[in-house]
Amino acid sequence: MGITISSKRHSCDMGYGGFGRFRNTVAEKVGIEFHKHYLLLSDSTVMFLFGEERKEFFEKYDAITKEYIEQNVVTVEVANFLYQSDCEGKIDRKQAKQIYEMIKECDDSLSFGYSGRVDCAKMSDLNKIFSDGTKVEWR
Repeated sequence: MGITISSKRHSCDMGYGGFGRFRNTVAEKVGIEFHKHYLLLSDSTVMFLFGEERKEFFEKYDAITKEYIEQNVVTVEVANFLYQSDCEGKIDRKQAKQIYEMIKECDDSLSFGYSGRVDCAKMSDLNKIFSDGTKVEWR
């Protein structure tokens, strides 16, 4: 089970892990400090927080994220893409264009899809999707 990410003319399939790696790549393009902040979400010590500890962590985390947006470290559009659900989401043309500008120089051969498939999703496929000039959706 995985996701399909698509624009009006292009689509590709990948697992949740591949989609997570792609979003990590986008977060890395924002900058080192923001990338470190974003990576906290996949840290095992955070993933297994419960109750009040979890609530306190995310209150602090969200406050830092808002500071990064207010300081123009990351745009609200890119943050919206990074923090949406893995299962289902969408972004508009403006957001897609911003992400494309961040990834267009990335190595086209980076793989994010199912490695055993001949149509394994690569950065070149994601560049086509995000440069399509339309909204982008994933399910």
